[in-house]
Amino acid sequence: TTSNKFKTDVWNFFKDFKDKICVEFGTHKGQTTKVLSYCFKKVYTVNISEESLATAKMLNVGIENIEYVPFDLYFDKSLDIDNVSVLMIDAGHKYQHVVSDVNRCLSMCDGDDCYIIFDDYGMNTHEKDVKKAVDEFINSNKIKIVKKIGLQKGYDFGDKFLKDSEGLICRVLR
Repeated sequence: TTSNKFKTDVWNFFKDFKDKICVEFGTHKGQTTKVLSYCFKKVYTVNISEESLATAKMLNVGIENIEYVPFDLYFDKSLDIDNVSVLMIDAGHKYQHVVSDVNRCLSMCDGDDCYIIFDDYGMNTHEKDVKKAVDEFINSNKIKIVKKIGLQKGYDFGDKFLKDSEGLICRVLR
């Protein structure tokens, strides 16, 4: 799950995107989904786990602009959602999963003004997976960091710590 600082930073950046569509990869309990629902016209939250989607539905009962999508992101199949402006990646945390997620995002982006939000970017336990994959896309000029979000470098969770910011907002480069 994301920190309150992460959620606040997402809200502050995207609160005026009320006419846009967002897709969230990785629902978990639906807490970040709730924040996204207040920023965007429509939020599609994608998760393989029906249990996670059910938990998110209970948390977000009464919020009408969320669509819960049971889907395996790592099965070679198209996720047919159009007119996407913002995507959030917080699903599989292995290198190959993040690469697959970013490539899927790049193929789903509509127009020249598209953003990808990343969680767990700076977590020490994900340095060789999440951070490595994201940095490769940044270094290949496919995406550009717009803002570092969430808790910052040095934050200590006790058993884990941040070697860089918790998350990033990146703009897709065309």
